[in-house]
Amino acid sequence: MFARNEFYNNLYKAIGSEVSGTYMGTPFLGNITSTRMKYGNEVQVSVEDTITDETYLIDGDTLLEGGNGLYTNLHVYFS
Repeated sequence: MFARNEFYNNLYKAIGSEVSGTYMGTPFLGNITSTRMKYGNEVQVSVEDTITDETYLIDGDTLLEGGNGLYTNLHVYFS
């Protein structure tokens, strides 16, 4: 439980940090442009791909677990 709380605290203030992974089999690398609190204790981040300008909305639990089916091989590089 402590690791999840620490991860969420870091994630909530991670604007500018890099995220890499794949979305539906397509690799991406982008920066976190915003974070927001969702229902309960969930955090959601907006990630803008640095090459294609696509925006991905990714939940904190998905980042913590490294994927969820649509997203795979997720990594957050806190700055």
